[in-house]
Amino acid sequence: MTSEHPHRAETSDVDTFVNWDARLAREVPFFREVFDAVEARTVIDVGAGSCRHAIEFASWGLSVDAVDPDDSMLHAAEDNVAAASVRIAEAGGELRLLKGGFGDLGALGLREVDAISCTGNALPHVVGLEGLRDALADFSAVLRPGGALVLHLLNHARLLAKKPRSIMPVVREVPEGTRVFLRVIDYPSAEGEFLGFDFVTLVRNAAGEWTCASHKSAHTKLPISVLRAELQAAGFERIETFGSHDRKPLEEHADESVLVVARRA
Repeated sequence: MTSEHPHRAETSDVDTFVNWDARLAREVPFFREVFDAVEARTVIDVGAGSCRHAIEFASWGLSVDAVDPDDSMLHAAEDNVAAASVRIAEAGGELRLLKGGFGDLGALGLREVDAISCTGNALPHVVGLEGLRDALADFSAVLRPGGALVLHLLNHARLLAKKPRSIMPVVREVPEGTRVFLRVIDYPSAEGEFLGFDFVTLVRNAAGEWTCASHKSAHTKLPISVLRAELQAAGFERIETFGSHDRKPLEEHADESVLVVARRA
């Protein structure tokens, strides 16, 4: 299972990179079970990207606030929400798009909600350990007691133990040709707080010619030991960790991704 989301990548590539039909089919039962367990009616999706998870939640009749800091991502989300508007309305759901980053939920004036999701490897974009603490405190401030927090990100314990230099490429056929998405990982310092990610997109046109675009992103190291300790310090309990959406127990040094479900005390 991969945490497939080129967060902060080129907006035009977001929904090309991810096979959303397959991904949602795999993940929906997990989210339904978590949300049903807390009788969720209200949800905040943090780092919502192109809004595909938030749209799914709203199509269940839930009231959803989708929050992302990136204007280009929000523009992509607007198109996706417009296309799904009839489906959401028929289910009695609501979906709002809001611009904001980690630590901004309280400042946005969001009401207390039943569940918060932060998926697609968004969480490592917090700025260091202090950024993580600010984000978790912000989550706790707007999550009702007993409410559920769901995190989904790359398994940094595995990365730090094995130090792979890349994640399996994704190849997609598109009208203009072939797109290849690569993620190359750098490990600047064992003592440092960050991993380096190069997101590289190769495009081959109909004439067989290749072009390349790339951007760099620093990700805060968040192995499960750190996440667990900081969740507990932020007032979360009943912390569960999984290696896949079928609730397989996490194999800390083997699984590519980690899922965390926690309740606000």
